[in-house]
Amino acid sequence: MKQVSIILMISLILFGCSNPSMNNANAPDQIQRDGDQMIASKQIGEYELQLIIEETKDHTFIFQPGIKYIGNEADNEILHSKQILDVDLQIDGETILPPRSSTSEGLTTKLMKDHWYSEKYEITLTSEQIEQIKNSDVDIVLNAVFQSDQSSFEDEKKIIISAEEVLVN
Repeated sequence: MKQVSIILMISLILFGCSNPSMNNANAPDQIQRDGDQMIASKQIGEYELQLIIEETKDHTFIFQPGIKYIGNEADNEILHSKQILDVDLQIDGETILPPRSSTSEGLTTKLMKDHWYSEKYEITLTSEQIEQIKNSDVDIVLNAVFQSDQSSFEDEKKIIISAEEVLVN
């Protein structure tokens, strides 16, 4: 049973990394599965991004994006808008989720070295969205938008994962 799980996990990683619709620069460095939970992570400069996805009930998913400072200092202050981390479902760069509000507030958050900062989103998908995922190349996109001494707002800090392998059974 253990060998089947290992083979399945390796197959999922290889399948996810070989998705032609995915930009390899934004692919996760690592994907782990544990039951109904999937964890994807990627190191970008002095930061590590993580996205935990868990299905809770019929077409309802908990998305828990996180960021961790892994640089040399004890902490790192970042400048951001209301949300540092954003999770979206996209086809060819266009969202399939309803419009959401955004702000351009100038907030600061202090990230402590090797400690996760995370946010939590619950998204319930409609039957139409599930069909769209089954029939199209839908991507789950975790985007971290902030500025620090090590990174500007324009620096791309994201993870892209094929939604079909995560959200559709």
